[in-house]
Amino acid sequence: MHLAVEFFENSPCAQALLDIDGLVRSANRSFWTLTGGEDAAASEFHIQQALTRGAAMFYESQLVPTLLQRGKVEGISLELRLPSAQQIPVFANAVLHRGADGHPDGIFLTLFDATQRRLYEKELLRARKEAERLSEVVRRSSDAILRFGPDGTIQSWNEGAIRIFGWSSAEVLGRSISSLMDDGAATAMQDAMALLGSGTQVVRDFAGVRKDGSTLDLSVSLTPHLEAPGTLVAFSAIIRDVTLLKASERALLQNEKLASVGRMASSIAHEINNPLEAVTNLLYILQSHPLPAESLELVTMAQEELARVSQIATQTLRFYKQSSSRVPVDVETLVQSVLALYRSRFANAGITASSDCKRASPFRCFDGEIRQIIVNLVANAFDAMKSGGTLTIRCRDTILFSGSRPELRITIADTGTGMDSSTLRRLFEPFFTTKGIGGTGLGMWITQDLVNKNAGRVRVRSSVKPEKRGTVFVLTFPH
Repeated sequence: MHLAVEFFENSPCAQALLDIDGLVRSANRSFWTLTGGEDAAASEFHIQQALTRGAAMFYESQLVPTLLQRGKVEGISLELRLPSAQQIPVFANAVLHRGADGHPDGIFLTLFDATQRRLYEKELLRARKEAERLSEVVRRSSDAILRFGPDGTIQSWNEGAIRIFGWSSAEVLGRSISSLMDDGAATAMQDAMALLGSGTQVVRDFAGVRKDGSTLDLSVSLTPHLEAPGTLVAFSAIIRDVTLLKASERALLQNEKLASVGRMASSIAHEINNPLEAVTNLLYILQSHPLPAESLELVTMAQEELARVSQIATQTLRFYKQSSSRVPVDVETLVQSVLALYRSRFANAGITASSDCKRASPFRCFDGEIRQIIVNLVANAFDAMKSGGTLTIRCRDTILFSGSRPELRITIADTGTGMDSSTLRRLFEPFFTTKGIGGTGLGMWITQDLVNKNAGRVRVRSSVKPEKRGTVFVLTFPH
């Protein structure tokens, strides 16, 4: 009995025996310490005096009636009010005591300080709200944020991933993350997975594949997630579509290349202008001497071609100062002058060249630009027919639709090697060439730009099939 009294008195829990009306008959030290009623221990003290007003009302109207009905209540939340006006949350367990006659005559009450529990619950609620906000950020992020297991199986899929790849969650969950990459990047992804398995974070660029089969550039950050004691449980991936960024970088690189070409070409033009002027003067002196008619004609042709060389040097691969106004140009004469430049090379390569431009009316244009367009296309046709072939140039006045303005149509067709679909897609891209180290990759880019400057259009058809191999360019310019 003595041991039970000692246990009650020294129990770490606040315990008390109450009358039905709440009068404290007996209580241990922990009870008086918790309630702050040490001074009331020698006098009459009701539990309601230790409760806040709301808690006291709840005790009398809810807790006691329930206890009388059920005989026991557990985990009831109450608020203590200390003499210092501080409020302490507590949990209460109560058991009804009955006398020998079976009538209730007391309440065994145990109180537990819930301050730390409330702080824990508050922190848990804050963490839950923070996790919900973070989850919402992840769900609505424009980047693809996903979780996948150690075997690479995708376990989560947010809205950003849907927008980037086009697959819904139902379509992609359970698939391997490598299925988001093209064939070349899949191997690199497997290497990255091996690094992740060792706990290393990986940040790399990959080529991805959308649902429709189109490719895109991706920046991928892969992170391993470990639990104590170093157990790998999952990976996360943040995937960003950088297709436009990569395109911008390539455009900036091309612009820098073009600027470098311009600076180099300007320097070359400056250096060769002096010897060109000297040759021009020598031809002028030679023309003033008595010469046979045939020789005089050759000197005149040399002067004309030298003047054109000087003009091309000044233009410096497109970076030139054009004529101040358009002039009427006889298209047939212009085409014939271009073919004359290649006549000997055509003969040596076994190429038959013909033109039909008699039905084209004079065309007002910057003749140097139109000449350069035709020269570039004829030069490409020559390169495509090193083993012989046929080159045909036709010029016509045409009206595309009734009532529309008349146009000049120039068709340049060859029976050369032709171009496949991948070459056609990149045909007008600067610095793209199929001629190896001997090509600059600027000819067709300059050609398209000159066509656009003259309000024209260019269309191209090409075939690599042996029975109908060749290329046809169709240029149209408004009169």
